[in-house]
Amino acid sequence: MLHVNILQRKKTPEGWRNVSLKRDGRGRIQWPSGGRFLIKWRDAGRRLREAAGDTPADALEAQRRKRLELEAEKTGIKIVDESQPKFPLTDTIAKFLADIKTFRKKLTWQKYDHVLSIFAEFVASKSDVRQITPEDVKQFLAWRKSKGFDPGTTLYTDRVILHNFFNRLKIENPVKEVPRLPRFRKRPVAYGESELKRFFGACDEWERVFFSVALAAALRRGELQTLEWPDLDLTRRRLHVRAKPKYGFLPKDWEERTVPLTKEVVALLTEHHTKNDLLVFPSPLKPGGLASPAFLHDLCKNVAKRAALDHAEWHLHRFRDTAATSWLRAGIDVRTVQVWLGHESLATTQKYLEPSKETEKQLNRIRMPF
Repeated sequence: MLHVNILQRKKTPEGWRNVSLKRDGRGRIQWPSGGRFLIKWRDAGRRLREAAGDTPADALEAQRRKRLELEAEKTGIKIVDESQPKFPLTDTIAKFLADIKTFRKKLTWQKYDHVLSIFAEFVASKSDVRQITPEDVKQFLAWRKSKGFDPGTTLYTDRVILHNFFNRLKIENPVKEVPRLPRFRKRPVAYGESELKRFFGACDEWERVFFSVALAAALRRGELQTLEWPDLDLTRRRLHVRAKPKYGFLPKDWEERTVPLTKEVVALLTEHHTKNDLLVFPSPLKPGGLASPAFLHDLCKNVAKRAALDHAEWHLHRFRDTAATSWLRAGIDVRTVQVWLGHESLATTQKYLEPSKETEKQLNRIRMPF
């Protein structure tokens, strides 16, 4: 008889492990009072596992069916088991992505779609999701690393996406057997005052207003793209970040917020105000429409080039980093800055508490006592 062993998913001091079931002196299984069971077998030298339910009866039935299936394969007979749920790889990924597209933000869906699509190509030889093993996941991540992707950023995200995909299926998750990758967090970089003066000196009128609002209110790209004149209270010098269903836009962390504006920025916006457009910054290439991410990306780079700055170091999101850093260095309390930035966690805001270059210069005035 072919060997199909029953294992128990058990939490140990070292983490979750698949352990063999204990047997008594007569070789009979000593079933635990509860738990989650798996079956394990070998195919062409490879070790394979599959979920086997939560009760001894489920586990024994799964073991019986797998033995029959393996015996049938040896004799060339194909068994069709209609009682078991099917998880065809491409269809299962497509259904999962449909849920992500419905309930998560567009950028999140795009990340999931990209990673799961290339993963499906990598394991294309597996017709059923349950055939995917921890070794398959490890090889996929190793292949991604060989392409130059960073383990602490890209590969970390890849593993999270795969983990969430398998978890949603309520089957044995092969990603749990893959060691967790440490997440690398980049330090925020703020532009210096002299750099900003050169940058704004190279801006035309539209660019000056756009980047001034980005810097003054620490807005994200989507918030700038969908900003409308009713979101601005120029009398009270307030900017409101709101959801815009018609554009498919929702604020990050699903939270609307209000940010104060300086007198200088309000003056720029008042002069910039036109009654013809609802959007504050409509696309110059598509009247009345949203400015595209590619347009805004190129806009920032082009201004930096005109200012004779290193365009590789100029990014739209870094204006937000600069605003956050400036607020904290100006003595504004971190809790207020958290609200203005729309951060869910205070720890995210605290990463901007970095020493400035001016502070470091003070170190040179300190003399050693010798």
